[in-house]
Amino acid sequence: MDCLWILSCTLCVLLSWMNVDQAVAEPQYLVAIPAVIEAGAEAKFCATLRQPSGTLVMTVTLKSREKNTTLFTHTSNEEFQTCVQFKAPLVQKEVQIFQVEVRGDTFYSKQVRKVMIQAYDPFTFIQTDKPIYLPGQKVNFRVVTMDNKMRPANQLYDVIELQDPNSNRIGQWLNETSNSRILQLSYSLDTEAREGPYQIIVSMGERNISHNFKVEKYVLPKFDVTVNISEEVSIGQEDIEAEVCAKYTYGQPVPGRVTVNVCRPIDRYFFHDVLVHIVDDLALLQISAPCHTETKQVQLWLYFSLTFFP
Repeated sequence: MDCLWILSCTLCVLLSWMNVDQAVAEPQYLVAIPAVIEAGAEAKFCATLRQPSGTLVMTVTLKSREKNTTLFTHTSNEEFQTCVQFKAPLVQKEVQIFQVEVRGDTFYSKQVRKVMIQAYDPFTFIQTDKPIYLPGQKVNFRVVTMDNKMRPANQLYDVIELQDPNSNRIGQWLNETSNSRILQLSYSLDTEAREGPYQIIVSMGERNISHNFKVEKYVLPKFDVTVNISEEVSIGQEDIEAEVCAKYTYGQPVPGRVTVNVCRPIDRYFFHDVLVHIVDDLALLQISAPCHTETKQVQLWLYFSLTFFP
């Protein structure tokens, strides 16, 4: 958005100055400069002279409250077009006067425009490889500073510190330099690290930026449970088999607890037994009650059968 605004202001200056001294026999000149200039950076303006009547002297001056700086002086009796580079004054933010004078024996013209000179604070970003860490894990993070053209800038980081949830400094790096690259650092959390929000703070002179992340024993990914059992059971069927399976979304089995409850209405002429098989335990249970509940700590693979006796 800034670039578009600068271009728009530059064109306004350009079109305005094209109307200067349009008489047929009079000299015509044009000087274009950006309306906003970065403080301390290399800036440029372009000057054009057309239809000179004799020898003319063009002088371009940048004026501030403290001093006047002559940026360009050229004497010619011929048409010319040139661009001039200069270093903008190192100020925080200031409006200065950009003045162009064209002087000859029979011709004189002066045009004045205002230009904004301001410092561009670079943008500094902090990024961690994850938003949440477990105690004992390594925190990998990077710090990058971009200039106003979104290019990595050379930046000195006076202090980089890592703070725990109680604002205690648990990690520190001093006088790190980006060297126009991405600075990459890491810190290994203690296995007994306190859970809660942590903060990375980067200090650059009077400027500070920060980035937050969490340390907590977060819950593992969700899992699916499937139960396969026959929809109908025949009275003549000796065994009823069912399969219960639980897996994480990435395919590994879920350690857990399985509870099986098998019931049959009481009949004074019949008795029944319940046989429960658990894959890694192969527990055998025979009972004669109407209902039975069995709980086991297993990988969630379960088979059970119901056997009838006359």
